[in-house]
Amino acid sequence: MKGVMAACASDTGLVRKRNEDSYFVGGSCIAVADGMGGHNAGEVASSIAIETVESNTALLETGEMEPAECVREANLRVLEAASSDSALSGMGTTLTLAVWDDADIKVAHVGDSRAYLVSGGTIQRLTDDHSVVGEMVRSGALTPDEAHSHPGRHAITRALGFVEDLEVDQGTWGFGPGDVVLLCTDGLHDVVSDQEILEAVMAKSGDGPEAICEFLVAVAKERGGPDNITVAAAMRPS
Repeated sequence: MKGVMAACASDTGLVRKRNEDSYFVGGSCIAVADGMGGHNAGEVASSIAIETVESNTALLETGEMEPAECVREANLRVLEAASSDSALSGMGTTLTLAVWDDADIKVAHVGDSRAYLVSGGTIQRLTDDHSVVGEMVRSGALTPDEAHSHPGRHAITRALGFVEDLEVDQGTWGFGPGDVVLLCTDGLHDVVSDQEILEAVMAKSGDGPEAICEFLVAVAKERGGPDNITVAAAMRPS
């Protein structure tokens, strides 16, 4: 039986001057990170986060390191880089990391880059946005539709690069034949709904994960591409 196939697509979008997103696809891991900070500091922060994932791939695959531990290590590396260079002061990044084995997938994240599981014709969001608006939705103060256009939707409450003792969310889900796990930065989910992501995955899964990622990036650009867009997908063949 063929193993899990994975791919990623990333684009600057149509408004931003540079792409401050970073990503990793390798072995049994995919990850996306959305950097923030003045000058090119956001780019540096997201790159450090992804380099941390890459350097720990073997440990993640054997289970010697939990995804959440890797996210915490990335946080310390971002903090260390910022403290050693004043030009990088205040930089931060989201990080969403997925690691799979023969039956399950583990997802760890901080920030508002999301993970979704598409299985049996349904879509499940595996992550809660660590954002002001995300918290308002969970408390019932805003509906998901209102959140979509809320002016404060980009204010995040948790990210790498700000506190040493970082709280990381992690969960485990079944990842069976025909399932697709998709990670994305807010450049996608700000302009493309969960239902539309589901429809895209269903339409393109026969062409593989690369086709899914490229199609969704193109949809986000058709809608103005207001932010950098990164999509990573892993698909277990049915």
